Amino acid sequence: MCCQSSSLLRPVAARCGRRAVIVLRRCSPFAWGWRLPSSALLCVVAFLSAASASHGQDLSLDNLPARQDFASHRLTSADPTGGNDDWRDLPPGQTLVLADIREPGRIVHFRDNITSREPHHLQLHVLRMYWDGEKEPSVEVPVGDFFAEGFGFTERLNSALMCIDQRPGRLTDPAAFGAARNCYIPMPFARSARITITNEGKEPSRHWFEVNYRTYRKPPKHQAYFHAQYRQGTPPPAGPYLILEAQGRGQLIGCVLSVKNNYGGWWGEGDEIVQIEGKEAIHGTGSEDYFCESYGLRAGCFPYFGVPLLEEPFVSAYRWHVPDPVTFRHSIRFLIEQGNGNPPFRSGNFYYSVAYWYQTEPHAPFPKLPAAADRVNWAADRAKTTTAQ
Repeated sequence: MCCQSSSLLRPVAARCGRRAVIVLRRCSPFAWGWRLPSSALLCVVAFLSAASASHGQDLSLDNLPARQDFASHRLTSADPTGGNDDWRDLPPGQTLVLADIREPGRIVHFRDNITSREPHHLQLHVLRMYWDGEKEPSVEVPVGDFFAEGFGFTERLNSALMCIDQRPGRLTDPAAFGAARNCYIPMPFARSARITITNEGKEPSRHWFEVNYRTYRKPPKHQAYFHAQYRQGTPPPAGPYLILEAQGRGQLIGCVLSVKNNYGGWWGEGDEIVQIEGKEAIHGTGSEDYFCESYGLRAGCFPYFGVPLLEEPFVSAYRWHVPDPVTFRHSIRFLIEQGNGNPPFRSGNFYYSVAYWYQTEPHAPFPKLPAAADRVNWAADRAKTTTAQ
């Protein structure tokens, strides 16, 4: 059973009675121990059938028969000779173009499977996306972090917007490869779209990829552009850690936060803070509360929140604001307090984050992407920082 199903099945026991006994453990390929009599199983199937229609992208059963006013396309790494060498090799320092589309459209799914034996290759490959001929990317994120898991680690993940099919080998092995990463975030564009991956490592990599998209005779109206931005603080300066600062009109749709807990203990008392148009609009009650949990974090994957990585001292958590996008008309700042949740908000922990949002163009300049060596500085176990005040 997938982790997304685990979130959907929690109410099933109540609906189906005591005969449905479900034991939820970790988000892993063999996370389930369950026994269901046939009557309870029918209840589960009926519940999942109804729920699945509400969590996919345009997958309502009512909408499936409707005539659609778009053309469907797929770009892949298929062998152009017709053979079975269905991959693309990417030497160090080079860039691979996954998509170069030049008509109105919308990307609805893309997948990449990176094969490399170089440690930290998921942090050493950078994903970039450009809309309508822009010179600076609207998406610039290391591949592993973009798909909701930090530190170049891989754990099975199933959520509404991101999915990873397996965990190959030991969880904290930064050289593990073989998992397929899938993104289902809709990405509309009015004239063109370009997606690239750059290998900033020292070893070659191999890529099996797929980009599914639609094209339209005319671009749909009132569509904002997808953005994703990576930041890190190793450790951050004193004060709340900044996840996003953007200007324009749009809506925040998600966040991934990865923390290396250098000094043990509980790091997540810090509240999330959202400032809209220069004024505080949201003030939360703790990091675990922001990620829809309480009294700490527990490993598990759900449609709109989850903790795919919880292996001390490493934590990665995500939240998708699909039911509750955070809108802004002119500007947004999204921060989270670090340390013990009290001023001056200091810690010796390492923070890595990705913010996902839509907005009008042009977007504000992104901060400079940290160099490849700095993105993996957690692994070098460099000079110890001062213990949190």
